[in-house]
Amino acid sequence: MSKRDLILSTAKTIFIEKGYRGTTIANIADGAGIAKGSVYSYFSSKIDIVKALFLQSDEKGCRLVEQLLENSSETGQALLSAYLVQEFQEVLNERSFIQVFLADEILVMEKELMAVVQECRLNYHLFQQRVLSQAYGDKIKPWLFDSVSLVNGLLQEYSVYLTLDDADFSIERCASLVAFCLDSSISALMKSTVKPLLTRENFPLTRELDNEQAQREKAVSAVAGIRALCETMDAIHRKSVLDTVALIEAELDNQQINQTLVRALIANLRPYEPLHRMRRQLADATGVELI
Repeated sequence: MSKRDLILSTAKTIFIEKGYRGTTIANIADGAGIAKGSVYSYFSSKIDIVKALFLQSDEKGCRLVEQLLENSSETGQALLSAYLVQEFQEVLNERSFIQVFLADEILVMEKELMAVVQECRLNYHLFQQRVLSQAYGDKIKPWLFDSVSLVNGLLQEYSVYLTLDDADFSIERCASLVAFCLDSSISALMKSTVKPLLTRENFPLTRELDNEQAQREKAVSAVAGIRALCETMDAIHRKSVLDTVALIEAELDNQQINQTLVRALIANLRPYEPLHRMRRQLADATGVELI
């Protein structure tokens, strides 16, 4: 286990034991058997650790769905049931940590953490779309977004019973019942003449993803414009600009842009007057202050 994973594993255990407010960085360091400074080498704060735990859980969930879709020959209700068993099992595995999160209003009001939760929620929806597409093929396309909402409605309600109410029932039986209800609803929708309510154009999470993609495309276009403009510069200035541009491009390739870094890199281009318009466009596209 890497030191980073050790810190996360230890922090999760202590958060569950002491709660978020009752846990300190010193507690985590002591529990992991490392120096307090070592924790700060990986995480700047407790909230950073919580964010990393959410992302770690999200990555695990994505891997499990990938494995299910790759290894399963099931379709329809059977694939839905297998997916739901997997999801309910993860809810049980994470129940204690979820209870810590829901019990502390400080975490729920933390803006950066909520952005990470929203990112995980989007990934969750995208993988459910894949499960449904594999389960029902092209027939479900017009109903894909409504079907994802149906899946989430039932999945979340029964997950609440498991986490907040400590319900005691078989997750296999629950998954079978929910899969039956979903399959019946989805089959009825695919045979009906009712128009879909949700589409890619009005589905809130996908619209946000499309907006983000559009902004990234604008950023890439602005970077290309800067590259073109610097061709007229002398060799020394051109190299300096291209080195900065390469760092910006590398950051734009990341799923989550480090805005502090991008703001600083764009500021490095300030001495070059011909780049001013493109610099502003790049700042607007990446959502950073032009300094």
